[in-house]
Amino acid sequence: MRSDAIWRAVAIGLCAALPVGFYVVGDITDAFPGVLTTQADQEDATARPRAQGEDYTRPENTPLAPPTADGVDPGAAENLQSRLDAHVAVPVVGGNLAYSVVDVGTSEQIASRDATTARTPASTLKLLTATALLRVADGAETLPTTSVLDDSTLTLVGGGDMRLTEAQLGQLADAAAARVQAAGGGPITLHLDDTLFGPGINPAWGANGPAGGWLAPTAALAVDEGWLDSQEYGAKSQDPALDAANLFVRQLRDRGVDVQGDVVRAEAPAGGQRDEIRSAPLSDLVAHTLLISDNTTAEVLGRLLAIHLGLPATAEGAAQAVQQEITQLAGEKGLPTDGLDLKDTCGLAVDNRVPPELLAGVVADLDAPGTPPALRAMLTEVPISGLSGTLADRFEEPDATAARGLVRGKTGYLGGTSTLVGVASLPSGRTVGFSIVVHGFAPAQGAEAKEAVDGIASELVRS
Repeated sequence: MRSDAIWRAVAIGLCAALPVGFYVVGDITDAFPGVLTTQADQEDATARPRAQGEDYTRPENTPLAPPTADGVDPGAAENLQSRLDAHVAVPVVGGNLAYSVVDVGTSEQIASRDATTARTPASTLKLLTATALLRVADGAETLPTTSVLDDSTLTLVGGGDMRLTEAQLGQLADAAAARVQAAGGGPITLHLDDTLFGPGINPAWGANGPAGGWLAPTAALAVDEGWLDSQEYGAKSQDPALDAANLFVRQLRDRGVDVQGDVVRAEAPAGGQRDEIRSAPLSDLVAHTLLISDNTTAEVLGRLLAIHLGLPATAEGAAQAVQQEITQLAGEKGLPTDGLDLKDTCGLAVDNRVPPELLAGVVADLDAPGTPPALRAMLTEVPISGLSGTLADRFEEPDATAARGLVRGKTGYLGGTSTLVGVASLPSGRTVGFSIVVHGFAPAQGAEAKEAVDGIASELVRS
């Protein structure tokens, strides 16, 4: 009997030790975030992902934090409010602080300041664009790029994929060249059908458009998003679809096809012999957009949403589509929309306006029980403080380092506005959605403003 008791104790001890050991080893090796990984080398994390969507590892649909406790502790809420409000005295903030903290489980606002005044969201708007799209579109949906051979005319048709690679376009050239050779070998002329989207420039971008390298004109197809060099904010193609078509001509000629004349813009015929290649799934395009704050892809997502809602696939139609879908979501969840006014879908337009309480409520709803898996999974793609994406080199100030690895948030910065919207787990274990806006600072104070935002977000996880 004594022997049985001893073996039972040993077995229980091993069962308890194995999960702990697994976590420690995984944490140290950076298999997943944790306090032992927060000082890891950030060289790879800060690099802009260049891989195609199929290279993303899809997360399991598991909760991001412990279950939210029922009800709001008035004392804890008052303490959090006090600590957050103390940051208005930070010189770069100068009183210009707005925020909202919303309980995931109850949708109750725990702490707020100027939360219903619509303000410039900057790139945190991308969260609304992604949410709106995945509410109406299947995340597994892919985008076609098609070639259509009709007699002596070959038409390249764009289906919205601006993340084509030269190798992928070459695969389509292989198929098209084989069809031309089977039909007699040419000569042929190449047409370009990029009519899926309207004009690629949004006047609301102002100086924040393609000329400044912020994004490429929105197009029905492009190779490498219209980049002309390796810099994220470097030179961009002014006509990404035509540049892709000219590359396609060169690839066809390399494969022995006699292509005559210049590329002509024209709609594809209804018939003809067709070949196509497909993009990564929409869910992966969303993941890419949120991780590195990709303006070009965010604008594509907005145009695709417009098509799904039966609106014009123009800059204005895309902004209208996101506003329409988010307004519907807000009505379902009882969130404020007063002042909501969208001019684009990536956040570069300085005239965009979104109430912080709306943003906090939307991300809180993404992590709430019952949220569809595709929407809930979005939050696993949002950068992690001090570890990944646009937050890889943030939370480095002494008052913020303790929050590294503990806050997920989509960043935003535009002129005199610095924003952060995401989710965190309070020391009590309650999960919250939050939106933080510091505004009204001078452009030269941008780095200080971001540090101030990080310090404010750190209060959410500080004991």
